[in-house]
Amino acid sequence: MRIMSDQFLLSDLIDLQEIDNEIYKIESEKKSSENVELLKDLENKFNDINKNVEEVKTQLSDYYAEIESYELDKKNIVQKVQNIDEKLGEDTLDPNELLNYTRQKESNQQQLIKIDKSIELLQVDNKEELDEINKFNDSLEELKKELIETSKKVQGEWKELDIKLAEFESKKKEMILNFPHEIQALYDDLKNKGVDVIAAYKLENNQCGCCGVDLTSSELDKIMDSKFQQCHYCDGVVV
Repeated sequence: MRIMSDQFLLSDLIDLQEIDNEIYKIESEKKSSENVELLKDLENKFNDINKNVEEVKTQLSDYYAEIESYELDKKNIVQKVQNIDEKLGEDTLDPNELLNYTRQKESNQQQLIKIDKSIELLQVDNKEELDEINKFNDSLEELKKELIETSKKVQGEWKELDIKLAEFESKKKEMILNFPHEIQALYDDLKNKGVDVIAAYKLENNQCGCCGVDLTSSELDKIMDSKFQQCHYCDGVVV
């Protein structure tokens, strides 16, 4: 086993790799646990239903425009009726004024009745689409409950995983502090290249522990005599 310094051994790369593997497992679990996958699925369903609602609302654009117009008319008429009621409450009105304001109020109230009937007919004509939106909204409310419940579970899981992740990150940082800069560079380079197993012990029958290739005695000798003891086939460090 080649000694790189008084504080570092090539076998330390194996320990670092194991820590990195644990970090990778935790990060993967955060991204793809059962509850995370469920949350993603619920979010996709929620977004799909919202899209459906928007599509139906687009079909009802004329309906909404008419409803808005009717509601504005109603608001104006109601305000007129309130103003008339204020006038009718005055003690200074003569009989003609009282009769005039009373007729105005009745006329406005009749207009409100007509508008309500028009709105009702409009709703009947668009009942199918309106019912569809209501069903979608009911589904959205149910999904919201599931989303909130599942999100809480995911947050609880992540809190526990983050504690473990912080522990491994701390161990990794502490270990790397004892690594020579050239070893740090080697490790990062191999990771960036996508080397599956960066460091491993030699297997029986002179096999590379990183890739499993059978090595001849001369190949193994060259590897062990090289600076970083890297396999010529996979670039992994053979310890």
